Amino acid sequence: MKFLTTLTLTLPSLVVSSAINGLPDASTGAIPATSLDRRAGSCLCHGATAAADGADFLCGDKRLGPKQLPTKLPLGSFVASYNRLGSDDITVDQFLAAWTGPDGRYRYPPQNGFTLDVHGNAINGTLTLGVGTLIDRFGSEYGSYVSAASAPFSQRSLPPSSLDADPKNPDFPYGYHLYKVVRPFAVVGGPIAPWFGQPGLGAQFYTGDLGNIMKLIEGGYIERQDPSILVTQSQGACTQSG
Repeated sequence: MKFLTTLTLTLPSLVVSSAINGLPDASTGAIPATSLDRRAGSCLCHGATAAADGADFLCGDKRLGPKQLPTKLPLGSFVASYNRLGSDDITVDQFLAAWTGPDGRYRYPPQNGFTLDVHGNAINGTLTLGVGTLIDRFGSEYGSYVSAASAPFSQRSLPPSSLDADPKNPDFPYGYHLYKVVRPFAVVGGPIAPWFGQPGLGAQFYTGDLGNIMKLIEGGYIERQDPSILVTQSQGACTQSG
């Protein structure tokens, strides 16, 4: 099947990557937060670099994300089946050896993180995000990538440090931002490549020439939203379906 290079995509106000890709919503089978705590010690944490201010991070290493993953909705549902190391059989040393470079920084996938075809080409196309579409992001508003709102964290193929909260910006727990499209705009969209021990395959959108997220806000393309609306809409959908 030939991949369409141009497609107008008008999605309902609540968008999830599982709906776009036909993937199940990974909201069950949660790994208890204490499972890593029980493994904590020399075996699990060997290879970690503990920081003086790292008490809130797994093994004291900010690269490994917060010691306690979010539990409150909606973020709690995003990480319900998430295993930050990819497997209970993986140690921190093995994880960091696989996904970081000589400088200790994470290595990101090629081709802007899109899934590749058998020839090594990125699988993506031009999409138009319509008015009312909800998109979200973990991290600074000066980045140029967003995902379909409510996508499970494991489908985003992000490193565990993406769940670190910014102490300078406490209004956005775990660095999470939710936006609503108020003016249609084109993006490059496609499935996310598996990486960082995660399955990926969620929907990723690259804003490209329009600029980063802050530029989109300033240009009147998107507006910040309270993440609690995801909980409200989800509950409303359950009520209607019942």
